[in-house]
Amino acid sequence: MKRSRIQACLSGIMLFALLLLTACSQTAPSQSEQQTASPAPASEPAKKETRVIKHAKGEATIPVKPERVIALQYLSNMLVLGIKPIGAVQGHMEGADMAPFVKGIEVVGDYDSYNLEKILEMQPDLIVIDTEVEQQVFEKLQKIAPVVAIDFDKTDFIGHTKQVADVLGRQKEGEEWIAKHNAKVEEARKLVQAKIGKNETVAALNVRAKVIKMYGARNMGHVLYNSLQLTPPAPIKAELDKDPNFWSKDISMELLPEYAADHIFLMLFPGEDAASYLKEIESSNLWKNLPAVKNNHVYIVDVDRWLGYDPILIEKQLDEAVEYLTGAKKP
Repeated sequence: MKRSRIQACLSGIMLFALLLLTACSQTAPSQSEQQTASPAPASEPAKKETRVIKHAKGEATIPVKPERVIALQYLSNMLVLGIKPIGAVQGHMEGADMAPFVKGIEVVGDYDSYNLEKILEMQPDLIVIDTEVEQQVFEKLQKIAPVVAIDFDKTDFIGHTKQVADVLGRQKEGEEWIAKHNAKVEEARKLVQAKIGKNETVAALNVRAKVIKMYGARNMGHVLYNSLQLTPPAPIKAELDKDPNFWSKDISMELLPEYAADHIFLMLFPGEDAASYLKEIESSNLWKNLPAVKNNHVYIVDVDRWLGYDPILIEKQLDEAVEYLTGAKKP
């Protein structure tokens, strides 16, 4: 490329000297000759239309229709809007439920360890994050592309989807997906309540190493208490009355009777310590005397599916909850 530019310059100098020597006797070069001597500059690529958007960490000037998006958070929300980002973190793409949707998306690190060099090489025109990203990392990302932060804790996954739709210029697609989801939820609620009524209680718990996490309205509790509007154990109901977005509470095995329920959705956290603790729980009389255990209404659910809090996994949870609670799927 450098060689062709030098040749063009030499040709221009020689032609200029020739014109000086023959200025009085020669006519000006023809239009075609001028074009040969001084080629027209290549046209610049059209600039993308942009807009300024306020977000949880400030303001950003972003494309009106982003095309090369890196999703460090909210991957599933983008996918249901018909947007496949060029990059995402490993943890958000794992599990059988996500596999059909994430083919072709590059891994750009994991939750708290982003591969900034790879993100730079991919030349994104937008990076979407949550507010837990450290300020130092946020500033480095800003040097690569416009960054928009959406606060994960201030709203539910429907709110996340609305905000992502606005950022991506897909408001219509967002409204359509939410309407479709709400219709599915209403139908599921009718099926479940026709089977078990409104008075039976349902508990959502996650067994970890030496601790039991009882869920409220986030993660695995969302489908049970928000979508299906089922009744939680009394202590969880008290927490939800104070805070509709209450997430979870850690308890010991000795407190299980206080959280007794007619149905239990049980998620086992990965690891030998958690599996060992579950065996200890299941062998205790505290566990054996729970109504759900006595009536064979304990449903073991997959951690990859039920720990997620995003549009794709929420709908998978909803389908499975309906199957268990209506008897279509056996414990």
